[in-house]
Amino acid sequence: MITSSESSINTIITNSMRIHIVNYELNYGINAILSKYARMLERELIDLGHDVTVSGKPEKADVNHHINFISYVPSGGFDSTMITHVSGDKNQTEKQKIALVKKQLKTSIGICMNQEIKDKLVKAGCDEKKLFVSGHAHDGIGRRPNIIAIASNVYPDGRKRENMVSNLMKKLKNKEMYLFRIMGKGWMPLFNKLKDSGVQLQYLDAFELENYVQILCTSDYLLYTGDEDSLAQSLIDAKQARLRIIAPERKELTVEFPFKDEKELIQIFENMEKNEVKNWTWEKFALTHCKIFEQVYNERYGTENMQKLQRNLRKKPKV
Repeated sequence: MITSSESSINTIITNSMRIHIVNYELNYGINAILSKYARMLERELIDLGHDVTVSGKPEKADVNHHINFISYVPSGGFDSTMITHVSGDKNQTEKQKIALVKKQLKTSIGICMNQEIKDKLVKAGCDEKKLFVSGHAHDGIGRRPNIIAIASNVYPDGRKRENMVSNLMKKLKNKEMYLFRIMGKGWMPLFNKLKDSGVQLQYLDAFELENYVQILCTSDYLLYTGDEDSLAQSLIDAKQARLRIIAPERKELTVEFPFKDEKELIQIFENMEKNEVKNWTWEKFALTHCKIFEQVYNERYGTENMQKLQRNLRKKPKV
């Protein structure tokens, strides 16, 4: 029995398949997002050892994978469609798209971009056994550092709780992912202590309006650790400049990331470091497709036929 949850697809890819990608954008002279998915899938499937071709119509192959489902033309063999979304648009309502998928599943399997799409289709009566989830992918664009502005004076009595900043910088796991821009008197001892810590630091001890405005207009967050009952001018200016504020809660204005103590402050920065799409690679995207193809092929044609697909095995050596 075919199971369609990603976690149940445990088949090890050991066979080379002839996979044909049907990129319907090619028929209209379009080179947009669907063509990108076709190119990246082609590249990664070849790296995984498969024989891959791409054109604007189905061809003889072990699998024809159609990008995307809207233009699907059955090949007469093993077909799969890419289901990007079924939300309604100016051309088709959601109800019409779901009806189209339901009809297509008589001759194909559907590979949904996410679980939400699959759940919606199943709820509408589509065959769950013929629906799978691939997940999304990205190009691994480099992550720029978070730019944190600090614009306040500090004093020998520690009333601004600036030691929180020192302890925070020491505990940051990915120090290279932050740039702290500090403006204000009294920070030099802290700056000297932390300038070789791995955290990127910029410091201006004298207030200059032009530099102050530039710092606020080119930063992502304003960090303010003081908990006095007055409202610091930097909080007001940061709000005007549309920065997100990290500070103790204030009644007069909204603080996007409020904290009471050092523990809560550190937690805010730990949450900043999370990257929920970090592992959404094109390799993983292609491997998920491979597992789906092989599992369905085994179910449909049997293990003996699958073993015959080893004819074009081209494993790319790891470097």
